Amino acid sequence: MSVLSVFDGSARALEIARVVTRYEWSFLSQLLNRGDAAETRLPQPQVLCQILIELGPVYVKLGQLLSTRPDLLAKDYIDALSSLQADVPVEPWEQIEPLMREALGQEVDQAFGHFEREPIAAGSIGQVYRATLHDNTPVAVKVLRPGIEQLVQEDGRLLRKIASLASATALGASYDLEGLADQVLQAIGRELDFRVEAGNTLKLQGILGRSKFVPNGSLKVPNVVPALSSQRVLVLEWIDGHNILGEEAKAALTQHGSSVDAATKALLGAFVEQYFVEGFFHADPHPGNLKVDGDGVITLLDEGMVGMFDPRSRTTLLDLVLALINQDGARATDLLVQLAPPPAGVKVDRRQLQSQLQQLIASSFSKPLQELNFAIFLAELLQLANKVGLRVPGTIGLFVKSVTNLEGVGGSLNPNFSFTAEMQPLVGQLLSDSMLLPKERMMQFGLDLRSFSIDAPRQLSQLLRRFSSDELVFSLQLEGLEALRTSLERLSQRVSLAILVASLLLSATLMASLAQQELLRTVSEGLFISATLFGLWLIVSLLRSGRSGRT
Repeated sequence: MSVLSVFDGSARALEIARVVTRYEWSFLSQLLNRGDAAETRLPQPQVLCQILIELGPVYVKLGQLLSTRPDLLAKDYIDALSSLQADVPVEPWEQIEPLMREALGQEVDQAFGHFEREPIAAGSIGQVYRATLHDNTPVAVKVLRPGIEQLVQEDGRLLRKIASLASATALGASYDLEGLADQVLQAIGRELDFRVEAGNTLKLQGILGRSKFVPNGSLKVPNVVPALSSQRVLVLEWIDGHNILGEEAKAALTQHGSSVDAATKALLGAFVEQYFVEGFFHADPHPGNLKVDGDGVITLLDEGMVGMFDPRSRTTLLDLVLALINQDGARATDLLVQLAPPPAGVKVDRRQLQSQLQQLIASSFSKPLQELNFAIFLAELLQLANKVGLRVPGTIGLFVKSVTNLEGVGGSLNPNFSFTAEMQPLVGQLLSDSMLLPKERMMQFGLDLRSFSIDAPRQLSQLLRRFSSDELVFSLQLEGLEALRTSLERLSQRVSLAILVASLLLSATLMASLAQQELLRTVSEGLFISATLFGLWLIVSLLRSGRSGRT
C-alpha cells in the first residue's frame, strides 16, 4: 500500500496528518519511509496522549485499549494511556433533543418527570444528563453524540489503512497492528450501542447477586431502566456516593458495621469469582468507578468495558496463576503456551522460555509477598511471552488491567495489602466449594457423554463388520523409514565387502601355502594386494561414517 493511498483524497486523512506532524514530524516521516526498528519509535507518552485526544474518539479508544496491553508497551506508556480521556466540547441541547425524541419514541418531558438540559459530563462517544422519572427516582441518562457513527466509520477505514502501512515497517512487523486495529473498532462499535452496556450491567448484577463473597448486597451495579433504554440512549440509576479512597467513604463503611479491610476482601473475592468462575468481569475498576454511598454500599460504575473468558481459558488461567504462585516454572511454561499460542508457523523455544520464566519467578518471589506487585509481575510475564513469539489474547490484557486497578485500590486502602496473599485463600475457598465446575460445563459434559453413548455402539458395529468381511485395511505411515532403509543398504554393502575381503585373504593364504607353480604364487600375491586395498577402503569408510554420525 502506498502512502498516497492513505492520505490522498480525504479531508479527515489530511487533518490526521496535520495533527501528527504538529507534534511529532519525525515519527510520521519514519513511518512513511518505513524505517527500521532502530529508527522508528513512538512519540513520548504525554505527546502520544495529546495526539490521540486531538484525533478524536476512535484514537482515544485506541489509546485506552493500548493501556490494557502491557505485553506491547512499557509501563510509562501504560500509565499515561490509562488516564486518557477525550477533551471534547459539549454538544448543544438543540442537536441532542431530536435524537432523544427519536430514540425514546416520545417527547423528553413525557418520558421523564424532570430533565436537566445541561450535561454533567461529556465524552468522545456521548454525553450524560441528570433526570428524574415520574416517580421521582433520580437517574443518569447517557446519549450518543450526533454524527458519531459516521465519524467512527471514516476513522475506522483510515485506521485500518494506517495499521497496514505501519505493519510494513520492521517495528510494526513485530506486532499484529491490523489485528489490534480491528480490536479497537470492535470495542468502539460495542460502545456505540448502549444495549451492550445495558446487557453487561444486568449480567454483572446477576453475578454479584449470587456471589458468596458479597454479603447483604454490599457490592452492586446501578439498576437499568429498560423501558427507556435503547441503542442511542441508556438510562441508569443515579448513584450518590464518595470515591472509595476518600475519608467519607471510609467513615460510611465503618459506621455501618463494616471495615475497610472487610470491604477490600469482599471486593477482591467478588472479582476473583468473576475471573475464575463466571468468566465475565469488569475490566476497569479504578477508584473513580467505585462509589461508596451513605449506607456503606459499594457501587461499581461504567460497565462498558468488560472481559470474557471461555471455560477452557479461565481454567487454564487459574492453573497458570496457581503455578506462578507455587513457583512451578515448568508447568507455568506449558500453561502460558496454551493460553497464548504462537501464530501458525512460529516455533517457540520452550527451553529458553522456561529458563527466562523461572528467572522472572525467582526474582519476583524472592521478596516478601507484601512487597510483590502482582500486576507488574503479570505485565512482565506478558512482555516475556510477546518476546518469544507468543500471541497474547486481548482479554488477558483486560485481565491484567483489572488486576492492576484492584491492586492499586487495595494498596491505597491498606498499606499492608498483598494481592497474592489475599487471593490464595479465596481461590482455595472456590476450589473447596466446587465452584469451578459451573452448570454450563456440567451441561456440556452431559451432552458429550450422551453423544458418545449414541455414536459408540454404531461405530463399534461398523468396525466389527469390517473385521469379519476382511474389508479393514490399516494404513500406517511411519516417519524415518527412508533414512533407516538407506542405513540398512549401506550396512549390507559393507558386510558383503567384509565377507569378500575375508574370502580373498583366505583364498590367498591357501594358494600361497599349497602353490608349487610361479603363476599360482603370483595370483596369490595379487589376491593379498586386492584384499589389503579393499580392507583399507572399508576401514576408511567406517571411520568417515562414524565421524559424520557424531557431528
